[in-house]
Amino acid sequence: MFNNIFGKNKQEKLEIQQNWSSFFCRIEDKPASIRLNLALKPLAPIKDYGQQICFSVKFMNPDESGFTTREEFEMINAIEDTIIENISSKHNIVFAGAVKTDGRLDLYIYTQSIKGIDDIINSTMQTKFGDYQYFFDIKEDEEWKNYHSFLYPNPYEFQGIKNREVTFQLEQNGDNPEVKRMVDHWIDFKDKSNLKSFIDSAVAKGFEVLSEQQNDHEEFKYSLNIAKENITVLSEVNDYVWELMELAKDNNGVYGGWGCPVVN
Repeated sequence: MFNNIFGKNKQEKLEIQQNWSSFFCRIEDKPASIRLNLALKPLAPIKDYGQQICFSVKFMNPDESGFTTREEFEMINAIEDTIIENISSKHNIVFAGAVKTDGRLDLYIYTQSIKGIDDIINSTMQTKFGDYQYFFDIKEDEEWKNYHSFLYPNPYEFQGIKNREVTFQLEQNGDNPEVKRMVDHWIDFKDKSNLKSFIDSAVAKGFEVLSEQQNDHEEFKYSLNIAKENITVLSEVNDYVWELMELAKDNNGVYGGWGCPVVN
């Protein structure tokens, strides 16, 4: 997927790095999966790409959570790829993200022009995927509000993505996530009183202080490295990392990440 996300007409073609990731959340109190290109964050909004297409297709047989079943997965992927390919053959576009929730797939696409978009979508679906119900909406979103405020993960969801990446790398190196080991964390603070307050709370929760240092950062001048024995099963990692994020926030600090040795 994602091979042809930019148009091939005579207008200048954008070259944008691809950094796709996904996370689970809830939308209108229903389970949802959001997949997006994180590399767009520092670029959005992209000038002249202020028209947003939201294309939706309903699943025929969603599972009990409203996601695709294994049997329908390839067909839904084919619909996504074909819609993106056919629109990009006529228009310069930026494919920003996709959402699966409540028995449907939603695609979010930004484009320079909407001329003929409805004909492209209708022709694609009616000639190739006639059994599927679909709908689409085209509107202005010059500030890319849907990307920033809806698709993009909040700080906890974003850290969850990072946690998954680290645990994946550990397992790729033969790690056994069920084995306890010292897991260390980095947190930065605006002033020393915030750091000291955080340390008191962290130590009470069983963390060990490994180091404190002052850096040249303009705002967060104090860095702390702490550790505690834990397993690295992703669900457990999310729990203790999010707890530290909340504790850092209470003390005007920011969580910087975690690491640990590989154990077998």
